[in-house]
Amino acid sequence: MNFAPSEEQAMVCDMLRRFLSDRGESAGLAHGPMPKADWLALGELGLFAFLLPESMGGMGGAAKDVMLAAEAFGTALAITPLAQGVVMAGALIGAGASGESAGHWGEAIASGEATFGYAQGGRRQDRRVTGKIGLVRDGMTASGFLLQLESGELALIEADAPGVQRTPVRLADGSLAANLEVGDAKAEFLSHASGDFERAHALAGIAASAELVGTMETLLGLTVDYVRQRLQFGKPIGSFQVIQHRCARLYISLEQARSLLLRAALSDAGQFVRNSAMASAFIAEAAQGLAEDAVQLHGGMGVTDELAVGRALRRVLVLTRSDGGAATGWDRLALQDAA
Repeated sequence: MNFAPSEEQAMVCDMLRRFLSDRGESAGLAHGPMPKADWLALGELGLFAFLLPESMGGMGGAAKDVMLAAEAFGTALAITPLAQGVVMAGALIGAGASGESAGHWGEAIASGEATFGYAQGGRRQDRRVTGKIGLVRDGMTASGFLLQLESGELALIEADAPGVQRTPVRLADGSLAANLEVGDAKAEFLSHASGDFERAHALAGIAASAELVGTMETLLGLTVDYVRQRLQFGKPIGSFQVIQHRCARLYISLEQARSLLLRAALSDAGQFVRNSAMASAFIAEAAQGLAEDAVQLHGGMGVTDELAVGRALRRVLVLTRSDGGAATGWDRLALQDAA
């Protein structure tokens, strides 16, 4: 396995990290989603084209590319629709849309103008879809929805199509989900081959897991800095052996998570889906454990909005209950074993 990023990957990740660092509170470590202007600026810099498949006019969107970019977002604690809105959407549309449609949506996603929500549910009626879909992450800012229907078909519905109703739901991290209901809404039905859904879920899992690993790294850094400064009995609490051992365990947890993520992202095609599911399950549990310990080591102030550690915990809670969730990972792994 080649763990070192290529020259192109290193250049893109360096650009992204500098962008997030320069934007500071507007792009990351903030109280809500990344501003649209910053998202569009990333599109202009070519980030999303880097993450899209060639069938959509992108540059490939390999799992390692996704991992490196998503980890940078996680390190900055940026709240974005990357996993489903770009990575999963790119995999599904690129595999199943017609050439004209793939090109249209590829250009829109690459520029930052469009993102997608994904959900399961709905029924097909001729060329239309009807159904109460339920909660869709980042659904209020999505340009369209990819619905895996009860029949197993995949439908693409534009968010402003007649018959689409969205009710906003603000999640713990400040992002805006939507309760989605569609009534006789016009849809484009995408073809899909065996394994397309599984691979798309696996790529989204890599993205969410990488965000979690980046968030874990930032949380550990914040916590180590804090215990070096916080005085108790006239000494920094970081000088006490029990705190040192606690931080050492958190570091081990982070490195285990990073190793599993690398293994999954660099897997060959035959093992990719399974290894992504294993990584998602482990990393979700590790990230929540580290975030909870980080808050405890900060004391009561760790849950406040004033500290980044409290906001990071809420981001972890959202990510671990969706694409990168432990339950989702175990479910995907069980399906692989049953196949």
